Amino acid sequence: MDNLDDVIGEFDAGIFSAKVLAAMSQVALGAVECGKKGKVTIEFVFDAKLASTGVNIQHTLKYAKPTNNGDSSEKSTTSTYMYVGKRGVLTISPEQQDDVFSKDGNVTKLKGLN
Repeated sequence: MDNLDDVIGEFDAGIFSAKVLAAMSQVALGAVECGKKGKVTIEFVFDAKLASTGVNIQHTLKYAKPTNNGDSSEKSTTSTYMYVGKRGVLTISPEQQDDVFSKDGNVTKLKGLN
């Protein structure tokens, strides 16, 4: 996936992007209602120790919604395993696929299938 929306949309099965949108809405509403600044922070930590073909991406969302007497904050951390393809392209499934055709054009037997 070369598109940021597609990659982030895969995090936590789409839940992470919904959380980001909800946090942005809450902080914006608090800023308008209270006339104060709010903050949304997104952090990604990449860990390649699990396998050589991918990374575990820890995604953290933290926000502070302004209130009349201070702020209301929340922090949420989840993770998603993604494969790393050519040129660092991140995908939820590996790019490599078995070749189903032999050199003579006949269909070959796929691994694990009868």
